[in-house]
Amino acid sequence: MNNYIIETNGLTKKFGNFVAVNDLSLKISRNKIHGFIGPNGAGKTTTIKMLTGAIHPTSGKGVINDSPIASKKGRSYIGYAPSESLFYQNMTMIDYLVYIGQIKGLSKKDAVDKVFDLVEYFELTDSIYRKPIDFSSGMKKKVMVVQALINEPKVLILDEPTANLDPSARINIINILRKLIKISDLSIFISSHILSELETLVDEVTLIREGEIVLTGSLDKLKHIFNKGQYIVKTSNNDLFKQIIKKYCSDIINKIVSNDNGYMTIIINYEDKEKLEKIIPLLLAYHKLRLIKFVEKDVSLDDIYKEIYNTKED
Repeated sequence: MNNYIIETNGLTKKFGNFVAVNDLSLKISRNKIHGFIGPNGAGKTTTIKMLTGAIHPTSGKGVINDSPIASKKGRSYIGYAPSESLFYQNMTMIDYLVYIGQIKGLSKKDAVDKVFDLVEYFELTDSIYRKPIDFSSGMKKKVMVVQALINEPKVLILDEPTANLDPSARINIINILRKLIKISDLSIFISSHILSELETLVDEVTLIREGEIVLTGSLDKLKHIFNKGQYIVKTSNNDLFKQIIKKYCSDIINKIVSNDNGYMTIIINYEDKEKLEKIIPLLLAYHKLRLIKFVEKDVSLDDIYKEIYNTKED
């Protein structure tokens, strides 16, 4: 079986002379959560519409679970929750969800059974005979995720699943997504602007700009790359340690910065990482210094975003 649940090759969409998505080659791993990131107008929504079959690409191709995108089989593997929750004025939640289930090919009985299972899992049972159009924003988002899961998809595509929610509702949605990926044969593809939340969820990320991929890969690997050889260090005698490290490691040390909290940031040539990690314990032992902390400096998804898109703090 292919390791990727979604794979595209040269996917392109033009609207007249405007190129919304250009030569997009995505690889979304199975049973992973993949974040899809970019500023407004980067081509995220257009890409999602092509994956779901809502619009056809101008050129290029793609597969979902080894079936062509936009094909009947390909669409059957997708559950999609759009950024906006749209409901019929007079439909109760049970009526709406059963209706969606039937549209997706389930019998009425199977749809009802599936709906009751899902609303219990999402803690919506008490509201099953209420109209979702009257729900809170958080409950509406839950219902949209439920309708996306009715057909037991292989990949769940979520567009801004926690946008405009209060903190408790956002945490609730995030916790549900974490559980889903652990208990289901499911892959999740999320487009979101809330990077701090994405970072707690995703295994992989793709960043796009003006319709083109600028960065893609596992989040851990990308953090490692963008760390750029920075280490946070604290010893029992930082001043002495500085002297020692400058004397014995001058060939690999680019900079040492003392921080106000008693820690140091050591910046090295990235390719000398293993050398530094081997020599520091030896130097500490020889000079009878105690190591309190020695870790790679943490790089956040927000840090990566700012560097890629050249954004600055306000």
